[in-house]
Amino acid sequence: MLNNFNRFFREGIKNTLLLKNNFSFAHKGPWIAAYPGTVLDRFHVGDFASVEYTISADYDSFNKEILKVLVTATVNDASVAVYARNSTGDPLIDIEATVNGSYVDVIINPYTGEEDSTPFAGSKVIYTAQYFHTQTASTA
Repeated sequence: MLNNFNRFFREGIKNTLLLKNNFSFAHKGPWIAAYPGTVLDRFHVGDFASVEYTISADYDSFNKEILKVLVTATVNDASVAVYARNSTGDPLIDIEATVNGSYVDVIINPYTGEEDSTPFAGSKVIYTAQYFHTQTASTA
């Protein structure tokens, strides 16, 4: 197994992992369906301070979207920043985060826009996450 591993990776500079020969990752699922209040991810505030997500939503052959999202949380507050969004049409999902003093729920909802409807309910959503550990213990 290690021999196969070495075909794709090697040690990079500054203690990094270098991907050899333009090696890439592909993501297929499992997917979850986006309905109002769908929990995409949950993490404990004591474990992680922030997470960077790449979220891909797919409604049908014509409506697809990808988002880059940052979530930062404390025991009292959670903040969400969507810093990149690209779609083939209308946005498919909205994202928010709630915290209950112990864990953070990252929640997706079908995009409603200015109308009170959910035209993209049921969009298939997959994601990747890069978690950043909490460096300072909670004093609360």
